[in-house]
Amino acid sequence: MPLLTDLPAIEWSAPQRIGPDEQAILGADSLLLAQLLWNRGIRTADEADCFLTPQPIESLSDPHLMRGVTDAAARLAQAAANREPVAIYGDYDVDGVSGTALLVHMLRHLGVEPLVHLPDRARDGYGVNCDAVRQLAGAGARVMITVDCGISANTEVGLAAQLGIDTIVTDHHTVPSEMPSALAVLNPHQPGCRFPFKDLAGGGVAFQLARAVLATAFGEAESQRLCTGLATFAALSTVADIVPLTGQNRAIVGLGLAAARSGIWVGLQALAEASGLMLSRLTTQDLSFGVIPRLNAAGRMGDARDALNLLLSKDLASAESAAQRLNDANHRRRELMDEVLVMAEEEAQRTSAGSALVLDGAYPVGLAGLIASRLVDRYAVPCAVIERGEETSRGSVRGVDGVHLVRVLEYCGESLIQFGGHERAAGFSLRSCDIEEFRSAFQTAVRVMRGEQVPARVVRTDGILKLESVGSRLADLLDRLEPTGAGNPRPTFVSRGLLVSSAQETAG
Repeated sequence: MPLLTDLPAIEWSAPQRIGPDEQAILGADSLLLAQLLWNRGIRTADEADCFLTPQPIESLSDPHLMRGVTDAAARLAQAAANREPVAIYGDYDVDGVSGTALLVHMLRHLGVEPLVHLPDRARDGYGVNCDAVRQLAGAGARVMITVDCGISANTEVGLAAQLGIDTIVTDHHTVPSEMPSALAVLNPHQPGCRFPFKDLAGGGVAFQLARAVLATAFGEAESQRLCTGLATFAALSTVADIVPLTGQNRAIVGLGLAAARSGIWVGLQALAEASGLMLSRLTTQDLSFGVIPRLNAAGRMGDARDALNLLLSKDLASAESAAQRLNDANHRRRELMDEVLVMAEEEAQRTSAGSALVLDGAYPVGLAGLIASRLVDRYAVPCAVIERGEETSRGSVRGVDGVHLVRVLEYCGESLIQFGGHERAAGFSLRSCDIEEFRSAFQTAVRVMRGEQVPARVVRTDGILKLESVGSRLADLLDRLEPTGAGNPRPTFVSRGLLVSSAQETAG
């Protein structure tokens, strides 16, 4: 098998250049802008106009098209009217925490102060936990809303029902063959769901529930005003979970950024200041490299509730205190990450690439996904990083194009206790004695799915650019493509025949 150092070099790819005819079709005012739009699959003037013009909240699809929304909204209206305790079961990453904050704000508009549970990454692992369900039932919960989790929680949802809790699942992860018997399941990927846009983040699914609930409670005009503000939390979820910034996700992020820039959320105001960002000019890049790493640091280094408390802050003083704690946690995360990456690189170099890379050892589970991502970027093979425990171990896996990680983990199911996730990112737990069995099954599954030959690492660019073309006019043009991210990447260009004299990595 080839060693990791023998993997193919990076290939830089530039698309075929278009001409004035394509520019005329798109109605673009510059050939470069037309090229960038064409590279993103835009083929008509109407599509170009929609892409370049911020979309109002009215442009979003009717939330009742999402299967389960109508039943869920009716149950929450009943709970609010009868003053029944409502619980929110979130997740420890930014998608889950932001979606939880969104629903807390939504329920507060109804006069409901919800019970909130965020799992501990190291102690509880991913997903709904039976002990936590019992605790929520003991606290009086009669309705439980999951955020960014629950689609595979058959046992836990069944337990909730036995304890007198109606469960509303809001999730966006891959749908299993058997779904939980909840009062309502909201997941755009489930069979029979008519919501036309399928690539929502977990917070994006929660946002559709909030839109339906608030429209019933306050009418269309007032609910649109309230939801425009709540879009900030859906935007954080969307950017953090790296779902495609196309279609309705693009509209959600645009709305959310505009609301954040207005200063209505003091928590984000404080975190932007702590991150050295200008709130009034906040971009998706600022979220990705400044805000989101600090929010994520809470769940990685300690308690995700620190991030939730910041997003729920009501006054600037408490928000500034919370922001400083997140800043400190992120600093510790970066220091620890530098240490464990050295260990991971040394282990990677001692192994063979094969079809995939599986590392296990003293890797903090809170950093496992970050380590795996770094190794995928470097070696272009799917990578699993496992924190080995005495009896039970937990891991994260990150992937590459052409490999659906949930399908891979399904193949490894006999050696796993629990797993879940997306096509490109997933998490799992297993017995420590089964790690070698998992390693073999994981590599076999990836090899079958991807083929024996590791493909060249291709970096796709938007075209070849001469350095003398770089300037303020180019920067202004690139800003017109915001918000950028997955599915609509910040434009990238290649210049030939150059030598790099220095480079600097952007720190999160």
